[in-house]
Amino acid sequence: MSPSPRHPARDTIPLGDVELHDHYLPALPAGDYRIEVTHTLRDGASVVGGPFTAVQKFTVRGPQVRIDAGAVIAQQPPDGSSGRFAEVLPHVVLGDPMLAWERPLTGASHDTPWLALLVLTDSQLVGGGTAPTRTLSATVADFLADDPAVLKPALTVESDVGPGDGCVYIQVAASAFQAVAPRLDELRFLAHCRGANTADRSILGLAEDGLFSVIVANRFPSTAASDGPDAPGADSGTGTRNIVHLVSLEGHERILVAAPDFQGRSSVALLSLCSWSFQAQPDRAADFADLAEGLTRTPSGARAAREDMWLRLPAAAHDPDPDTDAGRHLTRRLDDGYLPLPYLTRSGEATYGWYRGPLTPVLPAATDQAAQATTADALIAYDPTWGSFDLSLATAFETGRALALADAPYAQHLLAFRQATRQLVDTLHHQATSTHLQRDGSGGEGHTRPVTARAAFGALLDSHLLTALGTPPGRPGAPWSPPVSAPSPDPVGTLAAVLRSEATRAALTAAPHTDDGLGEHLDRVADWLGRLLLLYPVPFTPLVPDERMLPRESLRFFHLDPSWLDALLSGAIGIGAQSSRDTAQDRIVAATIRAAATAKAAAHRATQRATTPADPTSDGAPTGGATGFGPVSGLLLRSALVSGWPNLAVRASDPAGAPVPILRLDHLSPSVLLCLFDGLPAVVELAEPQEGFRFGVQDHGLIPLRNLLAPPGTPGGRPLGEQLGPDVTFAVLDHLRAGTDGRVLDLGSLVPALTAALDTAHGGAVGPLGPADLALQMVRVPEAIRFTGPNGD
Repeated sequence: MSPSPRHPARDTIPLGDVELHDHYLPALPAGDYRIEVTHTLRDGASVVGGPFTAVQKFTVRGPQVRIDAGAVIAQQPPDGSSGRFAEVLPHVVLGDPMLAWERPLTGASHDTPWLALLVLTDSQLVGGGTAPTRTLSATVADFLADDPAVLKPALTVESDVGPGDGCVYIQVAASAFQAVAPRLDELRFLAHCRGANTADRSILGLAEDGLFSVIVANRFPSTAASDGPDAPGADSGTGTRNIVHLVSLEGHERILVAAPDFQGRSSVALLSLCSWSFQAQPDRAADFADLAEGLTRTPSGARAAREDMWLRLPAAAHDPDPDTDAGRHLTRRLDDGYLPLPYLTRSGEATYGWYRGPLTPVLPAATDQAAQATTADALIAYDPTWGSFDLSLATAFETGRALALADAPYAQHLLAFRQATRQLVDTLHHQATSTHLQRDGSGGEGHTRPVTARAAFGALLDSHLLTALGTPPGRPGAPWSPPVSAPSPDPVGTLAAVLRSEATRAALTAAPHTDDGLGEHLDRVADWLGRLLLLYPVPFTPLVPDERMLPRESLRFFHLDPSWLDALLSGAIGIGAQSSRDTAQDRIVAATIRAAATAKAAAHRATQRATTPADPTSDGAPTGGATGFGPVSGLLLRSALVSGWPNLAVRASDPAGAPVPILRLDHLSPSVLLCLFDGLPAVVELAEPQEGFRFGVQDHGLIPLRNLLAPPGTPGGRPLGEQLGPDVTFAVLDHLRAGTDGRVLDLGSLVPALTAALDTAHGGAVGPLGPADLALQMVRVPEAIRFTGPNGD
């Protein structure tokens, strides 16, 4: 394992792989610094003017008494979860890869982290009974104030931390601290840096560079309260409550020893930077594997059939008569993803209408009517056989119109774009109808006539005009007669002809790329419409109109209806049209707007992740269809997997095994995840994130030993991290601290014994064991569930 990463991890690591590093050390640790420079001038052997001294003080800022809430990427086990966690070492993943090493500890090496993860029970904490994790709040001054019963840290507060600043801390009983706190020389093995490709993760507003710091606890969770069944946290139905705190050890270095001197204090105060709790119970099925397996079950517990995993009403929700035409019609409609909803017509009649959102269980055919509609009524479909209405596309049109009207900046840019387009059309119309300014090639010698009146006047001011003005007037040879007035052209017909002409279409298509003002407005409009194509502003109800379509702990697949998207864009583009001219003009530029919006949608995720978007002309880019997309599919996941694993990895591949690009992967709520694929995947996999997989032991306290020797370029060699054999194991639980009721690792015993076991298994010395090496041996393989379909469906 390398001591620190040599390059950013963004997209340089294959999906599903992970890089482990011992640490990621900052160039200069956080703290207050002083630079003093002395300069002495000499004239021979004598000093001139005495030494000159300059002093510069500065502070390298770093978190000291608190960290940002967004700094925590993942917690394992998840907050509020309950499951089989007795053999899991809790850990926390931080988005800043250097955070764990930003502050130095007195008497420790520079690669020692200043953070530690303490796993505690309620009986080991003092005070804080009203807080979920038993925390206490105070100002920095109050926290550091001397207390004869509480041992406070010898903390030197930096200049950017004020005494009145707030902080959160915990008080741990002195005996409990001695039992569970890591020793100073053990800390370096409980933190490491990790790199992973984040392309298969939802974007949560964090720095998506793929590098993370990880803090691992040294204690396995407790599954039985030591002070009896009536103690807090001892619930036979939910397991034992374990409380995890990410604490700062700065200022407590002197008590991070086997026999600390607490100076007569009964408890220890520690700054708590992050905390959560979970229930540990060996027999409760609520871990990743059980939750993932539950997605393949119906509410009755039976194995779900393939058709049960499409986004539509379940078969149990309706029971039509299959022997009647009406029953068969109803079954077909519901199987296609439709839902009957109350509908009040304009004339006041109460009836029902069929509705289907953009997420459909079947692949619908695109229709040109949705892209050409100017009103919602034009998209209402009527079935005279059954006397029913289909309001799906009309609802999409009205949804797009309502969202556009609610967004003032978008409406302003659309109206500005329309006004600029109108001015361009006026210019083209004037050029086409003027006898002086039209481009007809009649300017002589193959030249066209002037385009504008100013250019025409300028053309007159040449030598021919000056010569004519200097020539004496001659006598007319023929009698004068008044000119005959020409018939006035029809302005409406002429404008319509100009709008229909190919020259106008070509000019309007090219104008956004040549006119900076027009292009700027189009870019803003396309940005908003690109997000609309990915359904960002669309409320959840039009997507899933009935909760029975997406029950709790369920996974549903779907296709994206291109006609629904076309109607959605038609409603959003059509706002502000005031005349038939605006409508005709919009139809001409609609293709340009839709193409620009599609390009924005295709590149949206790459833009969010600050990576290079795919070439629109390359394989896998959206092609075809009214919106410019190819077949888009996706999934909706409503499960505790989403809340418990916020960075849940979603990967899809085609029948050839090539990755299917992700267009959108976002949380719609804490428990609902939406994913859109650019294509139809043959395989979809949900997996624990590489940066958040679990540490711990397998059955009987054993871990499989993994290969640490992987010479680059060695043909046939065992890959780095591969298990050395099914029976090559190591008993971790043989190396626990003696005299403690909790299962706390004795790293002073564990590391040498594990090093010797690895040397024996490799047939030679593997070198000193580092934090990344220990993490590789203690990691539990990330769990995943894979869904496959026949024929790439």
